[in-house]
Amino acid sequence: MAGMRVGDTKFKSLQKKAANLVSAAESLTILFDQENTRLKRKAEVTRLKLLRSVTLQQVERERNTEISASIGDKQGRLIVQGAGLLMAGFSNNKKWRSVSRSLLSEAAGKKHSFGTVRIRIDAKGLPDGVDVICISRLGRESNQSETEVINQLKKDVSLLLNEENSSRLINWSKESWRDRSLYR
Repeated sequence: MAGMRVGDTKFKSLQKKAANLVSAAESLTILFDQENTRLKRKAEVTRLKLLRSVTLQQVERERNTEISASIGDKQGRLIVQGAGLLMAGFSNNKKWRSVSRSLLSEAAGKKHSFGTVRIRIDAKGLPDGVDVICISRLGRESNQSETEVINQLKKDVSLLLNEENSSRLINWSKESWRDRSLYR
C-alpha cells in the first residue's frame, strides 16, 4: 500500500507539473499572438509610409511631365502662329492665305489643360488600390474636359484626392494601425 501512495504522490506531482506546463504554453501562445499582431501592425505602418513616399514621388514625376507637355504645347502654338503669319504676310495667293488663316485659328483655338494630377483610391483601398493619375493628360488623350474625366472616374468607384488630402488619409491610417483601432 505504501508503494501505491508513493506512486499516487508522484502521479499527482506530475499532473501538477503538466498543468503548469500547459498554463505556461497558453501564456506563451498569448504572448506570441500579441507579438504577431504587433509585427503585423508595424509592417502595415511601414507599408503605408512607403506608399506615401512612392505616391508623392509619382505625383512629382507627373507634375514635371505636365510642365514639359505644357511648354511643348506653347512652343508648338508659337511655331504654328509664326508660320501662319509668315504665310499671310508674304503670299498673295488665296490658297496660301486660306492655309495661313487656318493655321492662325488652329493656334488660337482650343487650349488644352495641363497639370491636374490626383491620387486615385479604388475599391481595393489602402495600400493596394492606390495609383497616381494625370487628369489633364487623360482629358487630352480622350478629348474630354477634366470635369468629364473626373466624373467618369467617380462612376468607376474611385476616390480622387489631391496630394494634401492623400497624405492626411495615409497619415490617419498609419496612426490608426499604430493605435490598433483598425486592427480589431
